[in-house]
This record gives sequence, structure tokens and C-alpha cells, in this order.
Amino acid sequence: MDRETLTQALEYADLTSYQADAYLTLLEMGVSPAIEIGRESSVPVSQVYEVLRDLESKGYVETIEREKLYIRPCDPDVSMTDLEARGELLHDAAEGIRERYRQPERVDARIGVTKRVETAVENAQILIDDADTVVEVAGTYEQLQQLLPTFQAARDRGVVVRAVAYVHDGQTPPENFDPTDALSELRVCSIPGPFLVVIDRHRTCFAPNTRSDEAYGVLVNDRILPFVFHWYYLTCLWNPYHRVYIDESEQFTYVTIEEFIRDCYRLYEDGYDLQVVVEGVDLGTELETTLEGTVTDISFLGDERQPTRLTLSDLGSHATVTLDTGEETVVVGGWGAVFEDVELRTASLVGLQTGETPPIE
Repeated sequence: MDRETLTQALEYADLTSYQADAYLTLLEMGVSPAIEIGRESSVPVSQVYEVLRDLESKGYVETIEREKLYIRPCDPDVSMTDLEARGELLHDAAEGIRERYRQPERVDARIGVTKRVETAVENAQILIDDADTVVEVAGTYEQLQQLLPTFQAARDRGVVVRAVAYVHDGQTPPENFDPTDALSELRVCSIPGPFLVVIDRHRTCFAPNTRSDEAYGVLVNDRILPFVFHWYYLTCLWNPYHRVYIDESEQFTYVTIEEFIRDCYRLYEDGYDLQVVVEGVDLGTELETTLEGTVTDISFLGDERQPTRLTLSDLGSHATVTLDTGEETVVVGGWGAVFEDVELRTASLVGLQTGETPPIE
């Protein structure tokens, strides 16, 4: 490090320019008479003794009484402690400022707004670590790649992770992008859209990827607003696009009652006994529950013509599934269930009474 930089550093440590110059001159000369330090440095000879006394009081030098007043530098391991502490303080302060910049501005206890898209992705990483049941995510391959280790940890906990990747102009995944053990299912969307994560029905991270005048992110901790983001995800990002990967062990596991009814209603109408495992919340006790039984009724307020293939728009209103568990009959509702017995989190089709499972489109 050059002398000018060292001088600036010492001045940051509250030395004056004369004190810094005198100290660096002493280091170069070694033990020297005070008067010689004045002659070799920029310190006026009339002020050199005062400058050196100030350095001694700060622990940088010590005096030796001989026929002349000699000065020698103190051990840097001791004298530089304050400078190092100041450096650590400045470093920590810089990191603290960066952290405050990344932190969302709280609109209220439920909503935060960030100044960077990257902050939304970083917060999603933290929130997914606490996911219990379902994660729905949409983003670029780069954003999904960044979150893959977090997805894998969630999958290890039994969380269903559904992802949409935005692709355009024949874009292909990065060579090291591997959804195995990290995603339950992956679809690709040909229209660029926002970064979006919906976690366990009450956490949402949102940020525009393109076509926005400015970068920002929105973080939501609420049980109502994520429902809106979920339906946007379901109808605009998920349902219209084709699947490119699925974990075969979960191909008949549904995270919404609407998708379960859409795929299974015709089987039920054709007389199949659907064996289903439902994980959800008992609305009477507000405790998590797992039910296994046979579907005895499927009800929805859709088109009375009952088309061959139901769509999500047919199921956008009230829809329920009734299960006979062998001990009781339980009515299962979807997200936001109020009048039913159980609010569904996941439903898995585990068998049909006729034996072989017909293909589900």
C-alpha cells in the first residue's frame, strides 16, 4: 500500500495530517531524534514535539530520554488495534446499510415493498424454508436455478413444489438445471411474466421481471391476498401450459380441489369408486388432519350441461368433495372453506375399485 493511502487510513483513525506524516516518517527511519523527524517530514520543526506527544498519548509512539529526545514506534499489534476496530465498524456499518436497503418497506404488518427484484427472490428463499405443504413458483430459469437447493430441502420435508419457467425464442434450461428431487412438476410459459411465489396459502413474493417502469417487489403475509395471486398463477401461468417434468410419485396428487374435480369428475360419473387421501385442516378444531376414504359425492356450481371435460372456470365458485372414511362422512372444501368440515391442502388419488387406474389427461 502506498504512503498516500496509508496517510488517508490514519486520518480515518482520527490522526491529523501532521501526525500521520510524522508517524509514517518514523516507521521509515526507525528510532530517531525528535528533531530529525521534524526535518524529514512535513511537520514544522516548531510543532514536532507537540505532534509527537499527541502520537504518544494515542499509543502510536513512545519517547526515550537520552542526550536528545528519541522517538520509537510502538508495537503495531497494539497501536493498530483501534484502527482495525474502526475498520471492522465501518465494514459492519456498510453491510448494515446494504441490509437496510434490501429490507422491505413495511406498508403495514401484512405487506412489504422492496426496491429490488432480487430482494423478493432472496425473501422467497427464506420463506420457502418454512413451507409445510405447497409452494407455487414462477420465474426465469435463472431465478429457479437460484432457488433449487431451497426447493430440494422443501421436497425432503414432503412439500409439493410446482414451478413455471418463462421461456422465449427457443430458450432451453441451463445445463446444470436439474428438477429431479427439487420439483414436483415443471411447466414452461412462453410469455414472460412476473416472479411469483405462493407459499402455504398465506405468504406471497411478487416482482415484475419485464415490462415495468421500475424494479420493485411485494411481500405479502396474509390469508386473503395470496388467494388472488394463486388464481392468477393457476389460470394464467399453470393451467394453459404444457408439462416438461413431473415426479411420477406425485402425478395424482392435487393441491387444489378444483384440479382434483376437473380430472376426476368423469371417473366418478362413470361409476368408479375413487379412493382418496386428503390432507387438510379440520375447520372445527383448526388442527391439521389426514383422511382416507371413498368419494361419495362431488358438487360444484358450474355449467349444468356438465361438459365432457371440466375447466377451472366451471369450478371457480363453490365446489366440494364428500368422503366416506368408513367411520364418518366428511365434506371437504377448497381454499377458504367455511361451511365444510375440512379445508383441503392436498388430495391424492390412491386407487380405484375397478383395479387399473385409467389415464388422467
